[in-house]
Amino acid sequence: MIRYFFPFLVLFWSCGSGADENQKRQFKILGEAQGTTYLIQYVDSADGRFTKLTADSILDRIDASLSAWKPNSVISEFNRRDTNVVTDEHFITVYFRGAEISTITDGSFQPFIGPLVQAWGFGPEGANPKGDFSIDSLLELVHTPVQFHPADTANLDGGLSFLKLPAQVLDVNGIAQGYSVDVVSGVLEAKGIRNYLVEIGGEVRASGRNAEGKLWRIGVDKPVDPEKPRELDAVVSFTDRSMATSGSYRKFYEKDGKRYSHTIDPVSGRPVDHDLISVTVQAGNCTNADAFATAFMVMGPAKTKDFIAAHPELRLEAYLLLGDGKGGYKTETTVGFQGLARID
Repeated sequence: MIRYFFPFLVLFWSCGSGADENQKRQFKILGEAQGTTYLIQYVDSADGRFTKLTADSILDRIDASLSAWKPNSVISEFNRRDTNVVTDEHFITVYFRGAEISTITDGSFQPFIGPLVQAWGFGPEGANPKGDFSIDSLLELVHTPVQFHPADTANLDGGLSFLKLPAQVLDVNGIAQGYSVDVVSGVLEAKGIRNYLVEIGGEVRASGRNAEGKLWRIGVDKPVDPEKPRELDAVVSFTDRSMATSGSYRKFYEKDGKRYSHTIDPVSGRPVDHDLISVTVQAGNCTNADAFATAFMVMGPAKTKDFIAAHPELRLEAYLLLGDGKGGYKTETTVGFQGLARID
């Protein structure tokens, strides 16, 4: 049976409005989108500059582009066809940023992982693998490059010319929620709102301070059995950064006594099986935090730390939870994580 639990990051908020109570208020918007929940908090002196209607409208448009669960979405149309599709800015931006991160990570982040995700039982069709399947044949679908007409890569609103194998499936679950956080954050900033927190399915962007003038606080889950009450491993206070968590302990299924993680290694074609059970990534934007958290769950702990050290230009830091082989876990962080956030 497959089990989905969201999010890995838990939010804390204050109800007061601090010393500027007569000047500024903290607004809170809750809703559902992308198969999960969202929370937007912001501090503002004006009432109604950003509303739930605004948030829902933004997220609906992104869903219409990037949701594989919507049969008429842009990505669903792309996956059904082998050439030419009417696209939009959201699809183009996520596709090409995903391709860049795939290159940077030597394929640990792989947007065309879809056939393997579906075959192992984590796609829209359900939880159980489709019986016998050829991993080599699926890996060919995953790694065969899609050919785009160069002139069309800048065409954000019209048709996009491409050539791909008919069975290739694009899967942006490892980047789309982080991207959505960035889009919502950009609208808040365009309206002049500088103090805010945006969370979608556990992916978070924080800017400025809360109404009490303090850093925003995020709780990171312990990797406990999903049947047990949730517990916190740490509370992180941070601002002007984004955070995303990926893990193998809350999204899985069991079959014939074996646990199958939803994280699929694009190189082996199989669910990952190493001691990294959760990674929380800090980055300058949530698109990167989300995608690199996915990639790091494929890489494992040693390669993750080596990658971050080798790419200082990406400004990535990580908080890692590793299984100890005895049913427990241990915590490791990259050098800069605690310098970028306070862990209570």
